[in-house]
Amino acid sequence: MWSYLIYACLAGSTYILIRGWQALESLGRRRVWFTVILLFPVLSFTFTRMRVVSGVLYDVCFAIGYFWLVAVLYGFMILLSLDILRMIARIGNIKPRFIYRNYPRMKVIMFWTIFLILSTILTAGYFNAQLPRTTHLTIPVEKNAGQLTTLRIAMASDFHLGQFYGRKSLARIVNTMNRHNPDMVMLVGDIFDRRPEPVVLNDLAAEFSRLQPRYGVFYVNGNHDRGGNKGLFPITFFSSLGVQPLLDSLVLVNNSVYLAGRKDRSSGIRKTIPELLHGIDRQLPVILLDHQPFNLEEAEQAGVDLQLSGHSHHGQLWPLNHITSAIFEQDWGLLQKGDTHYYISCGTGTWGPPVRTAGYAEVVIIDLIFQSSPCPHALHSGF
Repeated sequence: MWSYLIYACLAGSTYILIRGWQALESLGRRRVWFTVILLFPVLSFTFTRMRVVSGVLYDVCFAIGYFWLVAVLYGFMILLSLDILRMIARIGNIKPRFIYRNYPRMKVIMFWTIFLILSTILTAGYFNAQLPRTTHLTIPVEKNAGQLTTLRIAMASDFHLGQFYGRKSLARIVNTMNRHNPDMVMLVGDIFDRRPEPVVLNDLAAEFSRLQPRYGVFYVNGNHDRGGNKGLFPITFFSSLGVQPLLDSLVLVNNSVYLAGRKDRSSGIRKTIPELLHGIDRQLPVILLDHQPFNLEEAEQAGVDLQLSGHSHHGQLWPLNHITSAIFEQDWGLLQKGDTHYYISCGTGTWGPPVRTAGYAEVVIIDLIFQSSPCPHALHSGF
C-alpha cells in the first residue's frame, strides 16, 4: 500500500511541477526556485516512508511530507479541472479576452490563486481535525437492565497517538468525556498511529488515567494497535492506565449489561459473535465493541443491542468519504437494523496528515434508556 501511495504522490507532484513551471513562464530562469522548493516536500514524504532519515529530521520530514500529501490531492484536482475546462474551451474555440489579453500574467495570477486555495484548505482542515466536537445520542433499549434505567457511555475511536497527536490532544478528549460524567468509557481501537514506541517512551497515553467513570474504561484493539513482531500490544500497558482490554472477551457490568469486545479483524483468528456471547443471559442488554464496521448484520443476528465501531474516518479527506461510503454499509453515524443500533465514529484523530475535510473529530456521548423508554427510534444531536 505504501509503495502505491509514494507512486501516487510522485505522479501528482510531477503534474503539479509541470503545470507550475508553465504558469511561471514570465519569471524566466528564476522559476528554478519553484522546482527546488517543490522537491523538498516530495522528498520529505518519500524519505519518511523509506525511513532514510531519523531523529529531528524525521519529525520535520514527516510533518512536511504528510501536509504535502493533502496539497497534492487537492492541487491535482484543481489543475485537472482547469485543464478539462481549457480543453473544452479549445474545442469550442472560446477565448475570453480577460484571460488572453495578457496570458503570461494571468497564469501567474492563477498560480497564486491556487496556492491561496490550497493554503486555506490545509489550514481549515488542520483546525477542523484538532478541535473535537461532541455527538450526543439517546437510544432506547427494550430490555430490562437490572436496577439500571439509564446508562451514559462516552465513546471515542481512532486516536492515532504518536507523531501528530500527543498528550495535549488526548487531554482535550479526556476533558470532554469527563465533563459529561459518563458511567462507562469505550475506546474503540487505533490508540496508536503505526508504532507504539513514541506513545510508550513519551508517556503520551497517561491522560487516560484521568478517566474515572463509575463502571470502568474499556478498550478493543484496532488495525494500527500493533506491538512487537506485529502482535497485539501488551495488555499490561492498558491495565497500568486503568483501562480494561476486551479482546475476544466480555464482562457483565453491575449485573445489568453485557459488554463484549472483539479482536480487530486484522489480528487474524478471532471469535465469532455467537461464540463470544455463548451462555449469556439473553434478557439483559448487550453492547459490542468492534473496531471495523464490516458485516453489520452479524450483530443483529446475534441479538446485540448496540454495536460501537470506528476505523473509517468517514474518508477523512473529501472526496474520499464517497469511497468509504461505498465500502461500508455505514461509514459514519447512527444506524438501526431490526432491534440493533450501531454507531460508527469518524474518530478523534487522523491517519497520516492531521487534516480533515470530511467529517470532524468527535467524542460520542450515548444515553441508553432501558425498557421504559417511550421513544420508538433513537434520537441524535450534535453540539
